[in-house]
Amino acid sequence: MKTLMMAGATLLALSAVAWADDGMANAVGQIVRVTGGDASFDATFAADGAYSDTRGATGSWSLGEQLCISVQTETGTQENCGPWNPDLTVGESWTTSGWGDDGSTITVEIIAAQ
Repeated sequence: MKTLMMAGATLLALSAVAWADDGMANAVGQIVRVTGGDASFDATFAADGAYSDTRGATGSWSLGEQLCISVQTETGTQENCGPWNPDLTVGESWTTSGWGDDGSTITVEIIAAQ
């Protein structure tokens, strides 16, 4: 669950329209399902850099060498960064351990927005 929270906190932006063309085009406008263990949530990435998920987190995302997500919490802004797979297409999933400090794996799946 901690890994999911950190992964969800990892999506941020300053000028996301440019970044969307540089590696996030596969996620912008789609649903990104993140699953770790028995928990999962759906996230959305907008071309303007906005981020939100089904847990109620909102914030922004940016993509440089890693995907970074920044969300507002009761204790302030929380940012987390990790790897992104720019080759992932709708209907495909990818597993990574790069989002948590404890080596836990998450599965990231892109689902067509309805």
